[in-house]
Amino acid sequence: MKNLELSIIIVSWRVWPHLQRCLYALPAAAEGVDYEVIVVDNASGDGTVERVQAHFPGVRVVANKENALYTAAANQGLALARGRMQMLLNPDVIPHPNSIARLVRYAEAHPEAGLLGPRIFDASGRDDWRTGRDFPTPWSEFVDWSGLGRWLPLPMFVKNRRPQYDRSHTSAVPLLSGACLLFSSRLSPSLRQFNPDYPMYGEDIDLCWRVWQAGLSCVLVAEAEMTHVGGASSGQRPVFAALMAVSAMNRYFRAWDGEGAARLHRFLIGWVALFKTLIFCPPGIFLRRMRRACAIYRTLLHWVFFGEAVQQRFG
Repeated sequence: MKNLELSIIIVSWRVWPHLQRCLYALPAAAEGVDYEVIVVDNASGDGTVERVQAHFPGVRVVANKENALYTAAANQGLALARGRMQMLLNPDVIPHPNSIARLVRYAEAHPEAGLLGPRIFDASGRDDWRTGRDFPTPWSEFVDWSGLGRWLPLPMFVKNRRPQYDRSHTSAVPLLSGACLLFSSRLSPSLRQFNPDYPMYGEDIDLCWRVWQAGLSCVLVAEAEMTHVGGASSGQRPVFAALMAVSAMNRYFRAWDGEGAARLHRFLIGWVALFKTLIFCPPGIFLRRMRRACAIYRTLLHWVFFGEAVQQRFG
């Protein structure tokens, strides 16, 4: 175990079909790498723990008695890791053959790289804009939540996504997607874990910022390719996920850009939630998708006025 190169940590919550597919893909993805796999299950209650133990006996399983949310569970796995490098991998990611090996070898050859990520495709085969994008601003969050970037793909609306950036070339980037992050052996202990102030969402953005502040870089390794289905866990609780997402970004703006940026973000999210509630959520909605969307916007509107008290109701 002395020469173990890599620890792969996967946090799961009621996503057994995705987790199974991910685990089956690992040997081909990490060919030639001496690695271990740690699955931290957040009290799925669907037989995930037993299934992993039965089908993948070499995988270490941590069975939480309650849902600790993502950051706490990820930090659990990182604390148990025995490899020189650590990788956090979402269970709904399918690593392509040799993708993990290429990330590891690149990290070994480039001491300036502190945090590394693969080129990620979505389920339709398109580049996932979350990898390689710029750091968020209150305006970019407003654009994303309002849908302006989809309806009017003008530079002022999509600048944060860096649409001109060519993800087929390896390079340093502002942000990497939290769907797959490789922690190089050069990171200090404080950078080998997520900030617990971000229990779910925003933890990857905060980490990338801290890595850059430490004088290291975040690198997208283009020859390492993976597919991210996305939303496997968050889609099961969409209202809670939306609430956690806006709350996390508000916390990020307050921490790194100041109270003024946090207030502006809350104000802009409030306008989006109010507009969409008034226009798209009339009484007597029968379509399931619309009911779900309206529940999200109404909850966000309550969050704008009541803040963390709304989040506690969903805990």
